[in-house]
Amino acid sequence: MQVMDYEQAEKIIRAQSKIVIAPCICRKEHRMVGKGCNHMEDGCFIFGGGAYYYEQRGIGKSVDHEEALEVLKKGIAEGLVLQTGNSLKTMNICMCCDCCCQILSYIKQTDKPSTAVNSNYFAVVNEDNCTGCGMCEQRCPMDAIAVDGIANVNTERCIGCGLCVAVCDFDSMKLQGKDESERWVPPATVVDTYMDILKEKGLL
Repeated sequence: MQVMDYEQAEKIIRAQSKIVIAPCICRKEHRMVGKGCNHMEDGCFIFGGGAYYYEQRGIGKSVDHEEALEVLKKGIAEGLVLQTGNSLKTMNICMCCDCCCQILSYIKQTDKPSTAVNSNYFAVVNEDNCTGCGMCEQRCPMDAIAVDGIANVNTERCIGCGLCVAVCDFDSMKLQGKDESERWVPPATVVDTYMDILKEKGLL
């Protein structure tokens, strides 16, 4: 999956002509078996043809751009990670928690989560502004931040989600772009994505 920050997600949402908000299937299925968390249930954005499919079958609600952005802001406030389909013309953005999302929960168990996702950013600390309040450490879904007087970021664990930036009241956290050699450009469409997967598996 591709991980992004709020600004990237807002640009994608504003570019859509059809948007549907649907329940997060991960949180929904966890709650069905008496588990899960208290995060918002309607946490997935579906675009284009997929949005019409969801709407026609009553498994999503059509919203305009401003309504969608309000949902996005709520997800960021709750500390949800934004994951989009891995293509330039994406069909969805999911707002994921690290407790119910199968992808994030498994990635979190690895030693180097940064190598398991596609993100063009990582978090850095402005030491002059940092007060050591610990809010970024609490918010980080990958346990990439430790506070010892000031915040320190383990870049091997940081997935560049930007949640630490959103929660910092002192402008001490920011996202920094990776070197060009490390940047990821997704395939043009989801069809291209799956074709690449087949090629990597030697099936094409």
